[in-house]
Amino acid sequence: MQLPDFQRDWIWTDEDIRSLLASVSRGFPIGAILTLRTGGDVNFEPRPIAGVKNNGTKPQELLLDGQQRVTSLFQSLYSRDPIHTTDAKGNGVKRFYYVDIVKACSDESDFDELIVGVPETRKILKPFGREAEIDLSIPELEFENHMFPINHVSDWHDWVYGWRDYWREQGEDIHDLDNAFVKGSLDHILRYEVPIIRLSEKNTRQAICLVFEKVNVGGKKLDAFELLTAIYAASRFDLRHDWLGSSDKTTVGRRARIQGADPRQYVFDKLASTDFLQACTIIHTLERRTAEAEAGKTGRDLPPVSCQRDKMLQLPVEAYQRHADGIEAGFRKAGRFLNNQKIVWREDVPYPPQLVALAATFALLGKKAHSAAATAKLEQWFWSGVLGELYGSASDTKIARDVPQLVRWIEGDDEKPWTILNAYFHADRLDQLRMRLSAAYKGMHALMMRHGCQDFISGEAADMMTIYRDEIDIHHIFPKKWCAVNQIDDHAFNFNSIINKSPLSARSNRMIGGHAPSFYLRRIEEEQGLTPQQLDDILRTHLIEPAHMRADDFESFFRARKTALANLVSEVIGVENVVDAVEEEPIYAAPQAANEDQLENE
Repeated sequence: MQLPDFQRDWIWTDEDIRSLLASVSRGFPIGAILTLRTGGDVNFEPRPIAGVKNNGTKPQELLLDGQQRVTSLFQSLYSRDPIHTTDAKGNGVKRFYYVDIVKACSDESDFDELIVGVPETRKILKPFGREAEIDLSIPELEFENHMFPINHVSDWHDWVYGWRDYWREQGEDIHDLDNAFVKGSLDHILRYEVPIIRLSEKNTRQAICLVFEKVNVGGKKLDAFELLTAIYAASRFDLRHDWLGSSDKTTVGRRARIQGADPRQYVFDKLASTDFLQACTIIHTLERRTAEAEAGKTGRDLPPVSCQRDKMLQLPVEAYQRHADGIEAGFRKAGRFLNNQKIVWREDVPYPPQLVALAATFALLGKKAHSAAATAKLEQWFWSGVLGELYGSASDTKIARDVPQLVRWIEGDDEKPWTILNAYFHADRLDQLRMRLSAAYKGMHALMMRHGCQDFISGEAADMMTIYRDEIDIHHIFPKKWCAVNQIDDHAFNFNSIINKSPLSARSNRMIGGHAPSFYLRRIEEEQGLTPQQLDDILRTHLIEPAHMRADDFESFFRARKTALANLVSEVIGVENVVDAVEEEPIYAAPQAANEDQLENE
């Protein structure tokens, strides 16, 4: 019996082990274990149970559930080495375990006191460590303290005979204690049986992984990367090394290459291995669908384009190896694309799943994605998804739907992707965008920087150089304190919304403080040597009408800026007619009927 390589390491604590051993010594049930017979189509790479020396034996069974219990039992009962575990504080410790014979034979003893764990010195020291409270460092001291070393269970006769002889020489009769221990706790341990549920080797990969996760409810769910790592290992391909590189840093993995170093791609700071696998799976399943279509299949007979988990688990190692380089390049292009939209940091990415779709699209298009026309289409798709807030749920399905449609559209197909056709934005949504947790809020922040807004003090545009050099964040234009003092109606004019905010440096925000706009604008002019016209030009880059600011006219400012921002949204999502936001008309691109391929993918 061995472990499938996707199993995580053994992690049980000293308390866990003592509780398990106490249950076994009492004959209490500890639950069943679940195994998988080997020899089927699913060829997981095996590894020995922790503490077992690997002699190259091929396992007959793989342990799917019960690793912590089986490992604890093996190491405590059969290993002559101390067990490496952790104490209650999480500190690493080494332990040997003993059955306290006297307490094990007493019905009045607490369950938690039956098993004693001692350091590798076999001494438990008193406070300050000057003398031993319990010393079991030699067999005679084990006999004297009636402590049975549980890792001698396989040769228990030798230890018990020595224990009897020791007390016989002392003139003590331990017959009753001896008899109670051998027929009680020791017999329970020797005859203990654990129920085993064996899965047939004929089960599918998805079924095995699903069963494992259902029984592994106490731990973190395994992701597709960990499972594929074990599956690919059987083909002698190290997926983890390919993704992460070598532990000694001599080989750089794909993740580090995507993140880059100069300049650093901060949008990929939390890039997950499963993101990369999703992009590979999209291309692989699209490739299969195309091949089946060329072979004459249609409609429901065509396999779906998908990046859902079950399809990732079916990704052949050959397909991964064939597409990985293109996907890697696709992610790097996706990073540059977001940077050009003024999105630099991971926390500012409105919808991370769109990165997967972009990477797959760039990989499929290759050089076709380099034209200005292609970039314009990608931008319209991206902003339609962000401001239409279309990637908030079921993102796997949307990626699978959008990538083929986006590629066809860029390659010359007249029909626009579903996301563009269904993008909808109502001007009043701007009033509701108050916090950066919202994808549309993040989108509006980036959109204003993309529009070319300049810092109030320096006049510099919020381009890449400014973002890296100065701390840029989104701040109130009419200060929150001023709005509260002047009793601005937060329901009619939401002064905490994106309408009253804009990207500014920390320095400009400090200059604004809690002052009226008319005051801080004069202060900026005086301290920075700007003319009113120069500062007015800067304000207009933020879609702000200067006259409203200088008159401290919040309501006029709010209405005008809401209209300006709504028009900016309509421009990037491709609406032909600019909408008057004050009249509360919706901005949208009317949806069209989906074609058969779209319906099949849905």
